Amino acid sequence: MGLSYTLVSKEKKKLEGKWVYPIYLKYSFGGKQKLISTSQFVEKKYWDNGALSNRMPNYTIIQKQLLSKRNSIDEIVKGLEETNQIPTTTKVVEILHNIKAIEIKKEPKQKGFWVCYREFLIDKEDMHRGYTKTLYTLKLKLEDFQNKHKGLIMNFDYVLNGTFDSDFLKYCLRTEIKEKDAVKYVGLSNNYINKLFANLSIFLRWSKDRKYINDVKKFKPQRIVKNDVLVYLNSKEVKKLFDYTKFDYPLTYDDCVVIEDYDKKGNLIYRNNLELVKDIFTFQCAVGCRWGDIHSMKVGMFTIQTDYFIWMMEKTKSLVKVPRNPISDKIFRKYSKGKSLEQFLFPKYSQQNFNSHLKEIGKLLKFNRLVKREIMVGGKIREESKKDKQLWEFLSSHCGRRSFIKNLIDLQTMDNWSIMKLSGHSSLSSFQKYVSVNDTDIEKGGKLYSKEFSKQPKEEIFHQLDNLPIDVILDYIKKNLE
Repeated sequence: MGLSYTLVSKEKKKLEGKWVYPIYLKYSFGGKQKLISTSQFVEKKYWDNGALSNRMPNYTIIQKQLLSKRNSIDEIVKGLEETNQIPTTTKVVEILHNIKAIEIKKEPKQKGFWVCYREFLIDKEDMHRGYTKTLYTLKLKLEDFQNKHKGLIMNFDYVLNGTFDSDFLKYCLRTEIKEKDAVKYVGLSNNYINKLFANLSIFLRWSKDRKYINDVKKFKPQRIVKNDVLVYLNSKEVKKLFDYTKFDYPLTYDDCVVIEDYDKKGNLIYRNNLELVKDIFTFQCAVGCRWGDIHSMKVGMFTIQTDYFIWMMEKTKSLVKVPRNPISDKIFRKYSKGKSLEQFLFPKYSQQNFNSHLKEIGKLLKFNRLVKREIMVGGKIREESKKDKQLWEFLSSHCGRRSFIKNLIDLQTMDNWSIMKLSGHSSLSSFQKYVSVNDTDIEKGGKLYSKEFSKQPKEEIFHQLDNLPIDVILDYIKKNLE
């Protein structure tokens, strides 16, 4: 018995201007041979002594298909031998054809890529808005990618077995951005590209679960720069923002826009736009909620019970319990006053305008701490991202949640697991993405063992005495005075 790969020259064909040859498995037994198609083709320059050269494009994918076919034949032969049957060439090929016929019957109902994706979007439309927005963004990118490659129609075979991942990566790294009369090719960041591929993987798993495809594909992630110092406001900056009242209605300023809100009787409540942005952001800093929670929060979603706010996070659908603090308490009372439990806490405001105005406020309040946000595009760091920028330039709605977590850590009164309970994180890996480590944090390491080499400060002694019952202290003094 023998099993080897071979090319059949007479069945060569031209593909994309190149001659390719079909790869067959040659099964030999008892002096007879049978050629079994693998459905794979190769140029002769990539064929070396009966084996596929690893220089060939898509080598891994094709090699996997060849081994799969070979393993199928090996299993048939072993099965026949174990049942004392002779694995003749005719018998082996007959069983192989029967297996293929069964597999064809089990094949899922075929649907086109775009038909499935539209169905996927409908299925996910009840998810939180931030998540569904990323799925629509992927759709737009894939449509643009398809349009820019004439003759290309997105299909599952191309995504799973073709050169899609390398082709799409090249497209992402050469994304054009129009600047006045010029077109600049800057490329999407690696982090953004990873998100696109991650969402595509979610779609493929969804398609497999519904039997539209039989397999999924793991895309290689692009390297990113890990930034230890995240964009957040420290506790003093949060307090400075909270205390600023020059945006509050009825005061006016350049480009002031009055936002209308209503109480339970239908009476108008007026807020200035920058007042609303300031209050929403400081509220995020105080309770750690995401932007997706802000406009789904109703007055009745908050239970002020023994000094706690309790609400359900939109993204995870999990209840979060956060202690009240002076900032969250005052803002909640300001925006819930006169409203019914069914009314929304905050009036609607677009995230795009929110982020733009938040930067304006940060610049005005001189949030000028220097922060570096290096961005990788392909194998290089984007040139303009190498320079330090002022904190206000990076402010966005998500910085409120980061500020909440970082300032809780800086209190040094809670362990990370307790903080995760307040932030609603279920895994440490997700939580760590919000943990910022700056030079001040690192400098704390210099205090290691310092207590062992210095006298205890009076303040610390008094702090320890505060925790002792007065009768214990008096008893100690009495004994030492005797």
